[in-house]
Amino acid sequence: MIKKSAGIALRRSPAMKVGASVRRRAAAGLASGRSTLVDSVLMPAAQGSAARVQYAAVLDGHTLNLRALLPAGVPVTGADVSDASGADAAGPDDGAPARAHVLFISGGTRIRAAARLHRERDGQTSVQATVLLGEDIGGVPVTLGRWTLGLELDSGSPAPVRLQLIGDGAPAYGGPTRPLDTCVRTGRRHRLGLTPAGRLRLTIAPPVARAEVLRVNRAFTGTSVLFAVYGPDAARDGAAPPIVELVEQQRRTVLRHTAEPLPADATAWRVTLPLGRLLDTSARQTWSLRLVPGPRGGKPLEIGRHGHDLRSPRKVLTPPKFTVRAEDGTFVEVKPQYTRRGALQLVCTPRKSGTP
Repeated sequence: MIKKSAGIALRRSPAMKVGASVRRRAAAGLASGRSTLVDSVLMPAAQGSAARVQYAAVLDGHTLNLRALLPAGVPVTGADVSDASGADAAGPDDGAPARAHVLFISGGTRIRAAARLHRERDGQTSVQATVLLGEDIGGVPVTLGRWTLGLELDSGSPAPVRLQLIGDGAPAYGGPTRPLDTCVRTGRRHRLGLTPAGRLRLTIAPPVARAEVLRVNRAFTGTSVLFAVYGPDAARDGAAPPIVELVEQQRRTVLRHTAEPLPADATAWRVTLPLGRLLDTSARQTWSLRLVPGPRGGKPLEIGRHGHDLRSPRKVLTPPKFTVRAEDGTFVEVKPQYTRRGALQLVCTPRKSGTP
């Protein structure tokens, strides 16, 4: 208990705010140094065989967005190159149309995805691509593991021109959202990074188990929480229903309730919590919910909102409060909220008056 209270106090202390500011400045300095390394060392060493990544991100969990500048001297003639206004711009000799593809390379496997050529206002040519990741959702058939990204240009010559993609192009995000690297449909995680040589690399990791809140229902005697389980062994056909633990951290109270399945969805469940019978009305209580590990073991799963792109779910996701009447006649205000990690909490505060 003392250790947990000390941890909470440390996270809320002004010193941690200073630390967060220092971390942000350090991250900005690292990004600036990385860009200097790419432009001053890696790109000149490539000797015109690499395109400079200006932007690269997986924004919705399964769509790669990419923009890179081609080196000078690369042939990109033809009507498939658009100018800054969006109109087609022919090359100087109006030759065969140039086509561009993004290459996904893993060992001896090469997968191509269509890209677009674009003539910038300063005369440079950029390649832009929006690529859906995953064959099972209609995208390119990339699998789990590491994929190095490159470009392939075909302008009618006997052999296509292949270019490396150097630099991560990591955007600086502000505001309430951040890139979502986990696919909400498959659970796979996509992360962009750099190889030791500075080439753009996509790492695809398998899904992890998580319990996502679907809805919090209110009642005068308690609440029911609808949630879905994603990741390995999410569908539990024929298996025993999951057990949900209701945990009160301050008093180390743990109560167990069996969830019931929701119709037509093998991954969705409902747990009913009769708060009116469970609450101790002598003090404020904060309850959290977690799933008991199944037969294969593992850590308990916090029930909450984890598959989102919010920087601070606690500030953005604000379910409405409601009132519960305890067995002793006391009215208790129940405030559902989410922690910084996205875990659902039920903050129960007894009212001093006898009216709801």
